[in-house]
Amino acid sequence: MERYALLGWPVRHSVSPQMQGAGFRALGIEATYELIEVAPPDLDACVRRLRAEGYAGWNVTVPHKEAMAERMDAVDPAARAARSVNTVLHRGGRLCGHSTDGYGLAAAIRESFGIGIPGGRFLFLGAGGAARAASVAFACQGAAEIQIANRTIGKAEDVVRIIAEVAPHCRAAAFRPDDRAALAAAMARAQCLVQATSLGLHPGEPMPCDPACLPGTLAVMDMVYGGTPFLAAAARRGCPTADGRGMLLHQGVRSFEIWTGRPAPVAAMRRGLEEALEERRRRQAVEAAGDKHA
Repeated sequence: MERYALLGWPVRHSVSPQMQGAGFRALGIEATYELIEVAPPDLDACVRRLRAEGYAGWNVTVPHKEAMAERMDAVDPAARAARSVNTVLHRGGRLCGHSTDGYGLAAAIRESFGIGIPGGRFLFLGAGGAARAASVAFACQGAAEIQIANRTIGKAEDVVRIIAEVAPHCRAAAFRPDDRAALAAAMARAQCLVQATSLGLHPGEPMPCDPACLPGTLAVMDMVYGGTPFLAAAARRGCPTADGRGMLLHQGVRSFEIWTGRPAPVAAMRRGLEEALEERRRRQAVEAAGDKHA
């Protein structure tokens, strides 16, 4: 029985176990996939435990992607360039780090909007691990332009420097999302906006930017799956929209293939994901009804 896991802080909300479990069952692979919540100070101890206990691999989510890259025996070129690891393969006592965020986002954008990466123009809101990995991957795949808006401008500028090093053909720029002139200009140029901040995970959080700035022709993808107020506002503006489930599916598909060395059963994994999301919606509806009657 092979053991896999997702490491994060927090991680209890994830539906990855249902998605990956559906993939393992479809191919008759005896494997488990569990959620492991690990605080940043405990990451070293957790990695040592997973290595010692023979876990075959694991996924990594916020806030550990950058730190995980520093704990690998080897890192593939895309993950090294982005300094971000979201998939770990454990073989022969060695840990090899990969990044599937770029693959997953590219597949989701192509599937949702018919937009390809080569020659494409993209605007990222946020410069965290997933945004950095995806934007660097897009640049390496031939994107023509990548704009990055982030409240901490230094983090966005760091991504721009990485892109300049690994893909000098790609035009890249950074600015703060409250710079309305820069934001409007970037939105006018972009084919697709990727909402890559953590805003939207919790009720009452502010929008990552003013939706009134959105042109109705701009495709908008939110990395948060399940729908957010920002995505709803973009839809009201007439924008084509998609939530993060496509990215989650396809980055998970690529992780599955790295671990197993076999083509992933995409349809089965998609069904597992959709069933898990539907079950979560039903549970939330029951909880909300209970709160109203409390």
